Amino acid sequence: MKAIDLIHTFPELETFQIDTQKEIQYIQSDSRKIQIGDLFVLYPEYKDSASQYISHALEKGAVGLVLPKGFFYELNNKDYLVFQVEDTRKYHGLIASFLAGEPSKKLKILAVTGTNGKTSITHILYYILSSLGKKVGLIGTIYAKYGNVVYETGYTTPDSSSLNLILKEMLEAGVEYVCLEASSHGLKLGRLDGIHFYAGIFTNLTPDHLDFHPTMEDYLLSKFKLFEFLEKSSHTNKIAVISLDSPGGKDMQALVKKLSPNYNVIYFGKEGHYSGSLEELTLNYTSFFIYKNNISQKIVSNLLGKFNFENLALVYLLLVEIFPQLDQSEIISLFKSIPNIPGRFEVHSSPNKEKIAIVDYAHTPDALENILLSLREIPSSMLITVFGCGGDRDRKKRPLMGEIACRYSDLVIITSDNPRTENPSSIITEIMTGIPKDFKRYLAIENRREAIQKAIKILPKGGILLIAGKGHENYQIIGNKKFHFSDAEEIETAFSQLERENVSMDI
Repeated sequence: MKAIDLIHTFPELETFQIDTQKEIQYIQSDSRKIQIGDLFVLYPEYKDSASQYISHALEKGAVGLVLPKGFFYELNNKDYLVFQVEDTRKYHGLIASFLAGEPSKKLKILAVTGTNGKTSITHILYYILSSLGKKVGLIGTIYAKYGNVVYETGYTTPDSSSLNLILKEMLEAGVEYVCLEASSHGLKLGRLDGIHFYAGIFTNLTPDHLDFHPTMEDYLLSKFKLFEFLEKSSHTNKIAVISLDSPGGKDMQALVKKLSPNYNVIYFGKEGHYSGSLEELTLNYTSFFIYKNNISQKIVSNLLGKFNFENLALVYLLLVEIFPQLDQSEIISLFKSIPNIPGRFEVHSSPNKEKIAIVDYAHTPDALENILLSLREIPSSMLITVFGCGGDRDRKKRPLMGEIACRYSDLVIITSDNPRTENPSSIITEIMTGIPKDFKRYLAIENRREAIQKAIKILPKGGILLIAGKGHENYQIIGNKKFHFSDAEEIETAFSQLERENVSMDI
């Protein structure tokens, strides 16, 4: 694409020494990813290191620069293109979408935002849509995938350049629907600027990422950006689904109403278009009812946990609104056999099926409380919780999670999560400040492997063990190094070791 095409499309770009016929291939904000013919975009916060990044980008073959307005960089070679704009993050997304051929205009992107539930909902949607014969892609925390292609993205929501290339690739492969996790980081940092959404789901808003968001209001407004983007989307028949009774639901409703949106908004809750009630929780299934206009619909799913009731309900609402012509019983039947979602209420049984261990990504106070509430409703002889908190992250939640774990568990083992550059024992100490004075059944075992092994040895017949915090992650970050570590693998190893020990004792 020629420079003149970019100028005509984005007249806000101030141009310097422009050869309007020069060819532009793509745009990148990471100088390491630059290929011959690309533009390099500089974010304002990297001005102090601009010389290093720009030099590297030009060495790799960049044909020009997109710089923050008012920032000047002297170039010896006058052949380079130079653009300036007020918000380089925003225009990174807009330009990346444009240069990639605006794939999101041709894809139906179903985006999910909220503190908890994003990964579960996108995976459920991916499975249901695939089972209905649709060609589907998925982009989120664990991976991006479509068909037989699976690859890691590095972020829940990839950067603008990576995201648009993924979408372009999916479109070329015949994908029609894309289930996407819209993180608050991705929304606030402009990674989703330029994306045309077809649908948006809001799950909840509870304290998290407050090391990144200065206030809960900023966190809420970042999530709200998804519905602003939905307003600007070129798609017709757009839809938003908002969980009204969940934390932050009424606040999101107020913001969306002020927007006077040009899309259909469906609210789930007591005062919403749909409401629901949980019928039964077991270690085999979850059953619930959805109500609309005094008509009830029972749904049974193999996915477990009280929180999955809401996740499943939001998926159901979106699907029946998108496909009003589809027999609802066809959708409902698929809820009974949803594949295990990695690290989300992932159930592991002991070889003799007498003990249960559950791996879950719950790493916020609200998420931990939700899963423990669900587990308390399932009959068991003992509920043990093993968890820690990540280092170099929001410290305020540590004592809160310590108190919540003790409130709902029979025994708590506090351990290390991803300590990063913090001292693991210091993190554990901060968690322990939240333990009630009258709660005595807790242990502190810094080594996560040893903590899991200890918990499984203690776990009695009919007991439930929750390993929370890391979920699908197959690594542990200690210092600046990443080591292989999987809670699921550790559970299976500990169960097998315990079985061998019991066999030896029997002999």
